[in-house]
Amino acid sequence: MTLSKTLLAGLAFAALAAAPAARAQEALGDLTLSFPGLATKSGKVLIAVYDSAQGWAAGKAVRVAVAEASDAEPSAKIPALPVGTYAVRVFQDIDGDGKMSTNPFGMPTEPYGFSRDAMGAMGPPTFDAAAFAVKAGANAQTLHLR
Repeated sequence: MTLSKTLLAGLAFAALAAAPAARAQEALGDLTLSFPGLATKSGKVLIAVYDSAQGWAAGKAVRVAVAEASDAEPSAKIPALPVGTYAVRVFQDIDGDGKMSTNPFGMPTEPYGFSRDAMGAMGPPTFDAAAFAVKAGANAQTLHLR
Protein backbone atom coordinates (compact mmCIF):
# COMPACT_ATOMS: atom_id res chain seq x y z
CA MET A 1 0.00 0.00 0.00
CA THR A 2 1.42 3.37 -0.92
CA LEU A 3 1.81 6.18 1.57
CA SER A 4 -1.10 8.14 0.12
CA LYS A 5 -3.38 5.09 0.25
CA THR A 6 -2.26 4.39 3.83
CA LEU A 7 -2.90 8.02 4.76
CA LEU A 8 -6.34 7.99 3.12
CA ALA A 9 -7.24 4.72 4.85
CA GLY A 10 -6.09 6.19 8.17
CA LEU A 11 -8.13 9.35 7.66
CA ALA A 12 -11.21 7.33 6.68
CA PHE A 13 -10.83 5.20 9.81
CA ALA A 14 -10.35 8.30 11.99
CA ALA A 15 -13.48 9.89 10.50
CA LEU A 16 -15.52 6.75 11.16
CA ALA A 17 -14.16 6.45 14.69
CA ALA A 18 -14.93 10.11 15.45
CA ALA A 19 -18.52 9.93 14.16
CA PRO A 20 -19.94 7.99 17.16
CA ALA A 21 -18.12 10.30 19.59
CA ALA A 22 -19.58 13.35 17.86
CA ARG A 23 -23.05 11.79 17.90
CA ALA A 24 -22.64 10.92 21.59
CA GLN A 25 -21.79 14.55 22.42
CA GLU A 26 -24.80 15.75 20.45
CA ALA A 27 -26.99 13.42 22.50
CA LEU A 28 -26.22 15.24 25.75
CA GLY A 29 -28.05 18.16 27.28
CA ASP A 30 -27.19 20.57 30.06
CA LEU A 31 -30.05 21.33 32.43
CA THR A 32 -30.20 24.60 34.35
CA LEU A 33 -32.66 24.70 37.24
CA SER A 34 -33.69 28.02 38.76
CA PHE A 35 -35.57 28.72 41.98
CA PRO A 36 -37.05 32.23 41.97
CA GLY A 37 -38.91 33.84 44.83
CA LEU A 38 -37.62 31.79 47.77
CA ALA A 39 -39.38 32.98 50.91
CA THR A 40 -36.23 32.43 52.97
CA LYS A 41 -32.74 33.12 51.64
CA SER A 42 -30.98 30.66 53.92
CA GLY A 43 -29.79 27.09 53.69
CA LYS A 44 -29.41 25.10 50.52
CA VAL A 45 -31.74 23.82 47.83
CA LEU A 46 -31.16 20.06 47.55
CA ILE A 47 -31.92 18.65 44.11
CA ALA A 48 -32.61 15.10 42.90
CA VAL A 49 -32.99 14.26 39.18
CA TYR A 50 -34.79 11.09 38.06
CA ASP A 51 -34.92 9.42 34.65
CA SER A 52 -37.74 6.91 35.17
CA ALA A 53 -40.98 6.30 37.05
CA GLN A 54 -39.29 3.36 38.80
CA GLY A 55 -36.41 5.51 40.01
CA TRP A 56 -38.87 8.24 41.08
CA ALA A 57 -40.94 5.77 43.11
CA ALA A 58 -37.85 4.17 44.69
CA GLY A 59 -36.11 7.50 45.38
CA LYS A 60 -33.12 6.51 43.22
CA ALA A 61 -31.91 9.71 41.61
CA VAL A 62 -29.57 9.58 38.62
CA ARG A 63 -28.05 12.95 39.58
CA VAL A 64 -28.03 15.17 42.63
CA ALA A 65 -26.99 18.79 43.02
CA VAL A 66 -27.08 21.68 45.47
CA ALA A 67 -27.91 25.37 45.00
CA GLU A 68 -27.16 28.07 47.55
CA ALA A 69 -30.46 29.57 48.72
CA SER A 70 -28.63 32.76 49.70
CA ASP A 71 -27.68 33.51 46.06
CA ALA A 72 -29.52 36.46 44.51
CA GLU A 73 -31.04 34.09 41.94
CA PRO A 74 -30.50 30.52 43.16
CA SER A 75 -29.81 28.05 40.37
CA ALA A 76 -27.95 24.83 39.62
CA LYS A 77 -26.58 23.34 36.42
CA ILE A 78 -26.77 19.61 35.78
CA PRO A 79 -24.31 19.01 32.92
CA ALA A 80 -24.19 16.27 30.28
CA LEU A 81 -27.52 14.50 30.78
CA PRO A 82 -28.30 11.95 28.08
CA VAL A 83 -31.22 13.10 25.93
CA GLY A 84 -34.44 11.75 27.45
CA THR A 85 -37.25 12.30 29.92
CA TYR A 86 -36.53 13.49 33.46
CA ALA A 87 -38.31 14.74 36.57
CA VAL A 88 -36.87 16.75 39.48
CA ARG A 89 -37.61 16.90 43.21
CA VAL A 90 -36.18 19.66 45.38
CA PHE A 91 -36.45 20.97 48.89
CA GLN A 92 -34.87 23.87 50.71
CA ASP A 93 -32.86 22.58 53.65
CA ILE A 94 -33.24 25.61 55.89
CA ASP A 95 -32.08 23.93 59.11
CA GLY A 96 -29.05 22.29 57.47
CA ASP A 97 -29.75 18.74 58.61
CA GLY A 98 -29.79 17.25 55.10
CA LYS A 99 -33.35 15.96 55.49
CA MET A 100 -36.74 17.41 54.70
CA SER A 101 -38.29 18.36 58.03
CA THR A 102 -41.91 17.38 58.62
CA ASN A 103 -44.56 17.99 61.24
CA PRO A 104 -46.02 15.15 63.36
CA PHE A 105 -48.49 14.38 60.56
CA GLY A 106 -45.70 13.94 57.98
CA MET A 107 -46.37 17.21 56.17
CA PRO A 108 -43.22 19.05 55.01
CA THR A 109 -42.24 22.07 57.07
CA GLU A 110 -39.47 23.16 54.69
CA PRO A 111 -40.13 24.51 51.18
CA TYR A 112 -40.26 21.89 48.42
CA GLY A 113 -41.13 21.63 44.75
CA PHE A 114 -41.17 19.51 41.63
CA SER A 115 -40.36 20.07 37.99
CA ARG A 116 -43.16 21.56 35.91
CA ASP A 117 -44.48 22.80 39.30
CA ALA A 118 -46.34 19.49 39.49
CA MET A 119 -48.55 18.88 42.49
CA GLY A 120 -49.69 15.60 43.94
CA ALA A 121 -52.85 14.67 45.78
CA MET A 122 -52.03 13.55 49.31
CA GLY A 123 -48.36 13.06 48.44
CA PRO A 124 -45.83 13.80 45.76
CA PRO A 125 -46.91 13.97 42.12
CA THR A 126 -46.28 11.09 39.75
CA PHE A 127 -43.17 10.97 37.59
CA ASP A 128 -45.33 11.62 34.52
CA ALA A 129 -46.84 14.76 36.08
CA ALA A 130 -43.36 16.20 36.73
CA ALA A 131 -41.64 14.83 33.61
CA PHE A 132 -40.06 16.99 30.91
CA ALA A 133 -37.79 16.35 27.94
CA VAL A 134 -34.08 17.10 27.92
CA LYS A 135 -32.86 17.71 24.41
CA ALA A 136 -29.30 18.08 23.16
CA GLY A 137 -27.80 21.43 24.16
CA ALA A 138 -29.13 23.86 26.75
CA ASN A 139 -32.33 23.12 28.69
CA ALA A 140 -33.94 25.04 31.57
CA GLN A 141 -36.62 24.49 34.16
CA THR A 142 -37.95 26.92 36.75
CA LEU A 143 -39.23 25.43 40.00
CA HIS A 144 -41.32 27.37 42.50
CA LEU A 145 -40.96 26.05 46.03
CA ARG A 146 -44.00 26.00 48.30
